[in-house]
Amino acid sequence: MKLRGWSAVVGLMLLAGCANTFVSQVSVRHDLPASMAGKVFAIDRPRDDDQSLARYDFENLLATELRRQGLVQQADPKLADWLVQLDYQIDDGKNASYQQPIWGTIGYSVSYQRINTGGGIAFIPRYYPETGIIGSQTINETLFTREVFVDILDRKALAAGEFAKLYEGRARNRSLNDVLDPAVPWLIRSLFLPFPGPSGVTREVRQVLPETK
Repeated sequence: MKLRGWSAVVGLMLLAGCANTFVSQVSVRHDLPASMAGKVFAIDRPRDDDQSLARYDFENLLATELRRQGLVQQADPKLADWLVQLDYQIDDGKNASYQQPIWGTIGYSVSYQRINTGGGIAFIPRYYPETGIIGSQTINETLFTREVFVDILDRKALAAGEFAKLYEGRARNRSLNDVLDPAVPWLIRSLFLPFPGPSGVTREVRQVLPETK
């Protein structure tokens, strides 16, 4: 399979946000009509991926999200108004370095406890360490970029050799983990929060991940 393929399912590791948040950058350009209800779409699958179970699952998820927008799915692309294309990829990773602060004890504060000794009053000191930044260390990491691409084309315009693209959406997530499959469903969903979304704008989308036991 080409680079925009799938890799083994191992788990999710996120670069930004809390540990239970999936953060993606979504970029969209579109010329879709204000009302899309009733439009008939079909998934336009690359022939070299016909037998990919992963692609089959991802396309079903994409179709489900489109049907929620009021579109009607058609199995035969020749009977559809729109053709929907899905692609996805992960890069080879890029090195990133940053400074991480080192925390330690920078001093002590003192308080006094008053004690009645029977022969008088005594004040017993108690010392508490104060923490702060005492230095820094360089952290080197490899960051992997995982991406999903969704295009929608007007079938009749495409067949006539005319400009046919109605929508192009890209969702991207950076991770410390070089796995793709677990991220693809989240990237697809991010394109629908909302759909089609503002055209010509890149926005951040955050989704809460289910808690792991």
